[in-house]
Amino acid sequence: MPTRITPLDVKSYTNAELYRLGEKIFENELVKNRFQTDYGLRASVRGKGNYHVEMIVEDEQLFGRCTCPAGTTPCEHKVAILLAWQNQPSSFTSYQNLRKAIRDKDKSTLVEVLVNLSEIFPELSGFFLHDSSEDELRSIREDVADIFDFPHTEKINPLEVVEPCKILFVRARYLRHESKWQHARILIFEVLNRILALIDQDQLIQPFQENFIMEIADDYEEIVLADPEFEKNKKEIIQEVKELLEHETAEEHDVYLDQLKSRLDIN
Repeated sequence: MPTRITPLDVKSYTNAELYRLGEKIFENELVKNRFQTDYGLRASVRGKGNYHVEMIVEDEQLFGRCTCPAGTTPCEHKVAILLAWQNQPSSFTSYQNLRKAIRDKDKSTLVEVLVNLSEIFPELSGFFLHDSSEDELRSIREDVADIFDFPHTEKINPLEVVEPCKILFVRARYLRHESKWQHARILIFEVLNRILALIDQDQLIQPFQENFIMEIADDYEEIVLADPEFEKNKKEIIQEVKELLEHETAEEHDVYLDQLKSRLDIN
């Protein structure tokens, strides 16, 4: 993300009316929870509703996504987050600083925070509470299925998938940290397989963010190749890889899995 976005950058991003509305939102201090990521900006912006906004810069061009009806097209909420960055860049928390601050907390404080968060968001308990390995795998598949429980005739906004999947991706990282490679692999496979199915069935009202699907595929491949029990799970993995590559839109979204195909000797 550039250290500075000029007024001209923001004004040329949209029309005068949306700029005026975005300026009003910014001046009324309605851009909340500001984060600077490795690739752009994220914040929640209050307007007629409470919207989640993400902006990225690629090849000196601005691109954004918002949970308001505008989706990926310019809107006042995207203007507001750009104005917040332009005028108050220090108000954005970087993920690096957040990680450092969390690491500096003592264990008992973090335990209390996690317990309180789990009361607010019960799905977090799945990170910590589980019975047997089979029960945990069943829970993973059920949790993924719940996110993708859409009627086949309904058109889906990709953000309805992306937002709830974020906690699953964190869960996958946690599982890897716990050396539960099979569990992490199956979680990512289930998500990727269902996303490709949605695209195959033309159920989306707009595309996913660029590289979103490719990055999930890369995560899947990385997890599988790093699994110390790769050979033991080889038969399952072959079936998963074939299932992913059989999707009509897999290649279109850069789901190649070439390293896995080579190791598994799949043509």
